Amino acid sequence: MKRILLLLTMLVLLAACGTTQNNSAQELPEETDSEENQGGSNNNNNGDDNEAEEENSNGEEQKKDTTRERFEDNTNENQAELSSSLEYSDDTFLFTVKNNLDEDAEITFSSGKEYDYMVYDAEGVMVKQHSEGRMYTQAIQEILLPVGDTLTYTANYEEVASGLSKGEYTIEFVFADPNHYASAKETFQVD
Repeated sequence: MKRILLLLTMLVLLAACGTTQNNSAQELPEETDSEENQGGSNNNNNGDDNEAEEENSNGEEQKKDTTRERFEDNTNENQAELSSSLEYSDDTFLFTVKNNLDEDAEITFSSGKEYDYMVYDAEGVMVKQHSEGRMYTQAIQEILLPVGDTLTYTANYEEVASGLSKGEYTIEFVFADPNHYASAKETFQVD
């Protein structure tokens, strides 16, 4: 009986660990050398609390943007860029990735997803993503792509345009290898 109670108590404690009211993966830890802490004064004026929170919110937004930019810069620096093209003909989008490097490219996919595409409306808002709601095999795939060789992926126009209202859209294909960057965009019309 004691073991069961101990087990239940541990489960409750473990379930409660790390949970907060505003649990968000986007949140960044606050820096300890913020402007409020540098002055060394302790201001208890409640009238300025909303202004301070607003300034903190703007500061946190800027920190998030800066961190995101640094991550994207580091990601792009660590990736070798392969050449890519996107053509639309015969109701098919044809995404081609070519090894234009000076050596064979060791392509690694962490799952069955080798590419993805996103569709953006005229205002640049993503309205569709190929991988959304799809399940992929969870097996690492390694491919050696010799210099000058290509990988080709297709998407049928009917599949891409399904569920979209009339108008102009942009489709962007992205290669899924984290070590080699390749993407291409094409504008198309839904009638």
